[in-house]
Parts: sequence; structure tokens; C-alpha cells
Amino acid sequence: MPNTDVRGSTFITAAGGFVAEHDELARDTRRILDAIASLGDFAGTDETANTFRQGYSSALKKAETYVNALRDVYPEVAERLAGMKTGFDVAHWATIESLPKVSDPPEYSKSDKKFTP
Repeated sequence: MPNTDVRGSTFITAAGGFVAEHDELARDTRRILDAIASLGDFAGTDETANTFRQGYSSALKKAETYVNALRDVYPEVAERLAGMKTGFDVAHWATIESLPKVSDPPEYSKSDKKFTP
């Protein structure tokens, strides 16, 4: 099982990653779509090309809608991660390790499974 880093700074680092990804996703998507658009009318003009163009146009609209929705959620995720850092700091999880050890429980009798005083 991987080690989970639960320091408050981890939340801020993750939040920063979502902010950066928000900007990069918008920029990279635009670059890809512009590159495809710059190809011009590469499908041709026959019936097969028209069918392709219609399907491509529909798929492109769906992809843009999906990418934009994802991009728009990233700042919200970053904000919530930053809020988790605040909640984490308030909880002072590190103090749990310093709590006193609970005494050992009573032992059971091996034969009848009852408490042994």
C-alpha cells in the first residue's frame, strides 16, 4: 500500500496542480483544435466526406463541452483542497501520536473464553 502523505502542505501542492492544469488544459486543447482546423477541408466533398464532416462536427462539439466543463471544475477542486489544508491544520493530527497508550485489555481464559482476573 502506498504511503499517504497527510501534511497540510500536501493539500496546497495538490491545489496548485489543479490551478496549473486548468490553464494548461485550456491552452493545450485550443492548440490541438487550431491545428486540426488549419488542415482545412481535408475530408473532400463526396457523400462519405459529408457524413464524416457531420460526425466530426458533432464529436468536436461534445469534446469541447467536456473539456470546458472539466477545465471549469479545476479551480473549485483547488479551492476545496486549500480548505482541507485549513481543516487539517485545525485538527492538529500530529498530536494523536502523543496520546497516552491505553492499557492492555484483560486476558481471556483459553479454555472457556471468559475474562481472567
